[in-house]
Amino acid sequence: MTTNDLQAHSSVLERLKPLINTELFDEEFRLLTGDLAKSQQFLIKMELKRLAQPCSYYIDLRGRVDGDVRPFDYKGQTHYLDELAIQTFEKGLKQYGQYTIGIFEDVTNTTNNFRVRHQQETNKRLQDVLSGEVSDTRDLAAIPSDIDATANDYKAAHLIRFAGYSVRREERMNFSIDIEVVLQDEERFPATTSDLSVSGCKIKIPLAIELTAGQKVAIFFRGLEQEFALGINNGIPYQVIDSEAADKSYYVRLKRLPLADEKGFSEFLHHFIHGNKRRYKVNLDNTYEAVFIKGYEQFYLPRISSLPVFLSVHEGKASPACVLTTENNRHLMHYFQDERQQNVLPQLLHVRRLKQCLGKEANENSTVLYTFTHAAKGRLFFYSATTEELMQYPELKTVFFGFGAAKPSFRAFRMSVLRTVPAHAHIPLSLPNSADQEVQKLNQPPTPLISNFIRNLRYIVALTDISTAQSNSLYKAMTYDAALLNQLKVFGHAKLEQTSPIESASVQYVNLRSESRFLYKTTVMLEQAKGEDIQSFSRDFSSKGLQLECAEPVSFSKGDTVKISLPELQKITTKHQLSGLAYEVMAVSKNKLIMNMRVIDPTNDHAGKIFFQQLINNNRSKLTMAEETPKFPGLGPALRNMYVKALDTFAFYVHRQGVRYNLDVVAMGAKPSALHKLLAQFSEGPESITMLPLLKNNATNLQFANQLKKMKRQEVPFSYEVFLRFTPEQDNIEQSFETKFDFDFQLYSAKKDFVYDVLQNDLLFAFKIFLSRTGRPDTEHIAKELGYVSTYAIHKAKVLEEELWSVVGVGDVVDITDEVLLRYSVSNEHIAAQQQKRLALLASIKLPE
Repeated sequence: MTTNDLQAHSSVLERLKPLINTELFDEEFRLLTGDLAKSQQFLIKMELKRLAQPCSYYIDLRGRVDGDVRPFDYKGQTHYLDELAIQTFEKGLKQYGQYTIGIFEDVTNTTNNFRVRHQQETNKRLQDVLSGEVSDTRDLAAIPSDIDATANDYKAAHLIRFAGYSVRREERMNFSIDIEVVLQDEERFPATTSDLSVSGCKIKIPLAIELTAGQKVAIFFRGLEQEFALGINNGIPYQVIDSEAADKSYYVRLKRLPLADEKGFSEFLHHFIHGNKRRYKVNLDNTYEAVFIKGYEQFYLPRISSLPVFLSVHEGKASPACVLTTENNRHLMHYFQDERQQNVLPQLLHVRRLKQCLGKEANENSTVLYTFTHAAKGRLFFYSATTEELMQYPELKTVFFGFGAAKPSFRAFRMSVLRTVPAHAHIPLSLPNSADQEVQKLNQPPTPLISNFIRNLRYIVALTDISTAQSNSLYKAMTYDAALLNQLKVFGHAKLEQTSPIESASVQYVNLRSESRFLYKTTVMLEQAKGEDIQSFSRDFSSKGLQLECAEPVSFSKGDTVKISLPELQKITTKHQLSGLAYEVMAVSKNKLIMNMRVIDPTNDHAGKIFFQQLINNNRSKLTMAEETPKFPGLGPALRNMYVKALDTFAFYVHRQGVRYNLDVVAMGAKPSALHKLLAQFSEGPESITMLPLLKNNATNLQFANQLKKMKRQEVPFSYEVFLRFTPEQDNIEQSFETKFDFDFQLYSAKKDFVYDVLQNDLLFAFKIFLSRTGRPDTEHIAKELGYVSTYAIHKAKVLEEELWSVVGVGDVVDITDEVLLRYSVSNEHIAAQQQKRLALLASIKLPE
């Protein structure tokens, strides 16, 4: 960049740039610089020569400018520029005649560049300080950090624990009063209360005194006795719950034990707290924490890509009873149905596989489940195998992959087995006992109908589709002995004459759709200008649109107009012509197999729209809503609560703060995942977790933010694969991890090379990230608790709402390590060795207390 001492001559530099390589340069240079000192003339000429030097630097402005970035090709090199940068680049080409250092500097210093804006703001603040308009230079800290500096991305993220909130039955008051604590050996010492409720309190004692959980003490409220005649001679009995050190003292939580005059003292405390809640602060810690966590839960759960299958245990036999669906996982229910619309999950999730997963060590209660279907004589047969089963039949592994992956139905699922209990279905509001009838209604446990339905649920199997077109092509390329095909029957599933129905319930949240959609599978033919029509099948429909699944990748793009025909539905109507119907493509999946389409209806007489309206009106009771309205009202919330208390997920959240995107909140379920443990080694405490290995090269702003800008709330998640090389026993986190995203590899073969290189001496961890765009926060889900916080601390409620409204993306991180090893044909011996090393490492890591 041009130095400050030449800024005064910027106009001269601009006039001479187009002449630098022409015969007119010397004459024009003498005219423009004749009155300058020789030293200044020399510096200007050297600067012009520097700016005119050919440049080969690659420019990537994704996440660095306030504009829509797109690819820009110049002489075989692809840059990523926004419109202003493209104009600057093309202007520079006219000046210099080629891509030069001057063009590079101009393009990377446009006025809409976040770094430039930051520098301008910093300079202005400095001037304000110097001129006296800002009194404290510490105010400069309020300016956002430089977009090129990655320190902000590498800071520790706040770690929250799903369902990690407690329910409080009564109000607590922040109230400091002198007390005297009497131990069982009659030793006495003074202390003070920190907060107080009818059934407990928190007290502050010196560090020299230790109280242990379960210990019994008596407390005299000396401060209260000065104003009130309590009439209690032997003190109030309490029992220690726990204690924590802070501010050179111990804070001890106590619960009150029964005493003879229980009612009188309880009534005194109740009236005292109620009468002083406006004078002293009501302790909102529990409710605030619950609102905070529930708000983030409600961003994550409606966007899970995993399909949670709940298994009921009856007479020692486990079988699928119900599933929890979302917009992102609902299609999997269709995948697991055969030609009779009969679900095959009972055959796939058999007891042997469950025991295999549950018998593994901590953090490894999962496996990879491979499936495909084979059609014969009009019937659809399912085949499936887990990683362990394929290792038991090494001679059939390549046969299974080579034959199965050649079929469009081939899938790889991460299968995780979680334990649950029916009691987890009820999560009351984190509010004190209230006379509010609506709160009492919301706090009701599940109805007898729901309680009876879920009474035998003991396991949840989470199935996550981790397939990619690239990985499937690698499996498909495996050579195999066709003579062994008949032996694949060991992985086949026989048809069952009858299976128990599997109930479906959806996660309830703010639905932003304009109309209901209904599940229905029928043939849809897509017309092409050239060639044969493309066959597809509907996944769901509404009067205004369709979602289609195509048998093969299509070439359509968003915005295209496509004419469709509905041959099967045409058979049931003569009133409507269901061919040549005009639809607009609204979205196409990454694999080009799934399309969302909307009717084109300028004259309001679209035959397809009218037909579907009548079909819905006449058959509403027979149609299944895509939102999966359950036969058992209340089943959705019950399953949601059970799942949130059991999951082993790694979720993260992307917030938009001004022009920056930050990844600064991470969530953990009932137990830490492998990634939680890996990162916890370098975290400072239980409330934070470092994200450095996942955020190298400013990934939040250069990749995640740029992708989220392109997405809409209803779109399917965008996925990334990330590969981590972990080298144990290193001095710091930078030396311990080497991170490679899938977009870091220029060639497909480079991934395999990286994997094999890691396996030589280090540990490989691979993860798939599902990134979803969020909509507005579901404040209805937390309305009562948020309202309670607002009553006593409206500023806290506003801060919480602002934080939730700033969430623009949620990420779901799934372990795919074993699948990656099989994908690249790693030997069974190497896979077993890696698994043992991983288990030993994860078992040795303890999360910060």
